[in-house]
Amino acid sequence: MKSIFYLTEEGLTCYKENETIVDTFQWEEVTLIDAYLAEFPEETRVSLVIDVVEEDIYFEWAPKLLPWEKAGFLERRKARFQSEEFALTKLQWTNYLKESEGGRKEELILVSLLANNEVFSGFLTKLEEAQVLVTNIYSKPFLLVEYFKRRVKSYLKLSKKELEQPFLVISRASEYAFRQIFFYEGHLRISRLVELDHDTTDMTRALVHETKLAIAYVRSQNLMPADDNVGLVFLDGEPELLSRLFELCQQEGLLPEEKGQSFFKGLLFNELTQNKQYRSFDNARCFSQPAMVDFILTDHPSGFYSNKYVEKIKGFVLGRQVFIGLNILLLLAGLYYIVIASVDTYVSWEKQEMLEQKISEHQNEVRRLKEVVKFQDDAQQVKASVEFSDAILKLKLDRTINFDIYQWSDVFDRHKHIQLGRMDWTLQERFDSRKTEIILNAWVFPFYDTYKDPVKWVDEFIEDLKRLPSVEKVVLQKEPLNRDLSQQLIIDATKDPVDALPFTVQIRVRDVEPK
Repeated sequence: MKSIFYLTEEGLTCYKENETIVDTFQWEEVTLIDAYLAEFPEETRVSLVIDVVEEDIYFEWAPKLLPWEKAGFLERRKARFQSEEFALTKLQWTNYLKESEGGRKEELILVSLLANNEVFSGFLTKLEEAQVLVTNIYSKPFLLVEYFKRRVKSYLKLSKKELEQPFLVISRASEYAFRQIFFYEGHLRISRLVELDHDTTDMTRALVHETKLAIAYVRSQNLMPADDNVGLVFLDGEPELLSRLFELCQQEGLLPEEKGQSFFKGLLFNELTQNKQYRSFDNARCFSQPAMVDFILTDHPSGFYSNKYVEKIKGFVLGRQVFIGLNILLLLAGLYYIVIASVDTYVSWEKQEMLEQKISEHQNEVRRLKEVVKFQDDAQQVKASVEFSDAILKLKLDRTINFDIYQWSDVFDRHKHIQLGRMDWTLQERFDSRKTEIILNAWVFPFYDTYKDPVKWVDEFIEDLKRLPSVEKVVLQKEPLNRDLSQQLIIDATKDPVDALPFTVQIRVRDVEPK
């Protein structure tokens, strides 16, 4: 949960996320504030918004430095401000450059100082003692600047040219308090908190009068060319007050007679507020205080001021986020490892089942062939056949042998006119042989007393065998027909007709690795 402490000259207001009820204290109620902080929920991240008169904001020029020199320069300048005099200090470069009369390049530095008021300094100390997690400290003027850039500017559709002109933003902070912020060339130059007389009967006319004084002060400080017009943007919570502003500003000469030389805008905070949880506060009017709270909770702008306690809290929060992030990464890595290991195990089981199934199918095929085919081999051939079968059964799926039985089977499948009759193989050497000699006795069919097709079919079969992996040599030992056309085939007409012709092929295969 997030909470926001809004600090003013009069007291403290606490806004809590997703709650419409706010807690308000006067600075004189020291006992109530101490008790409230003591019972504040743990792990609640708190932001502070400081909206007081004691905040001093000004700008000064410094020589343009290289990027790595700027931090040290600001630290040296900051050391001039004693901690006993100021509770919070902020110095930063604005990236606004100019060239001095002597030709030296200079850059504008923002200096913001919050006087060491006993009330505010004491409250910051109480927050630290109560171990309230303060993560951001906002300056109301600069929070309004960010609010203007993110919401007001886009809502009013102000052009880049209009934003570079001098203009004044007047926002209503409370019933009688208004804050005036002067912009020049897109940068904040002056912030002023004004409180109207509580006995004022005409609020609109009094506000226009204070605006006229602010413009006169800006011109007296030479912050802009004397002949430039000043644009006006009013942010309020009452439509009745805004309705008369344009006419009164014209009567007081705050707006030029010619259109296009300046701009005038009036806008309600309710139109810019996204989260309406504080709309019912203060008779449905929305001034800058609840609007800033809504802005912080929804847009999460960066804090402005900082001290040692805030830096320590940010370090703890960052460390916690890093720790949580590392744990999430470790958890994801563990889940990834478990998933990969499970997939690998499943694939291994599938491969093992496939291997066992192929072995079983091979054994069944061997038994079927033994029953169908009458082997007339001698003992040495039978022994070689058994050893060859055992070697195949012991192979792994990715283990290559003298020849790939599947590829050889594909060869016979591609040649429909070739029928295998007998297959003999022998090792060329006695131990760890890398070469095997294979003798194929096969038939070519059909034969209708025509020689051309059988010879062609056998030649194509031989060429296909030569293309098999690990085959070194293929020799046609016995042809189905004599290729010498001068000779004739003598056929005994008394015998049965010849439907297929036998032939013999000798093949030498080289193994890729010893068994």
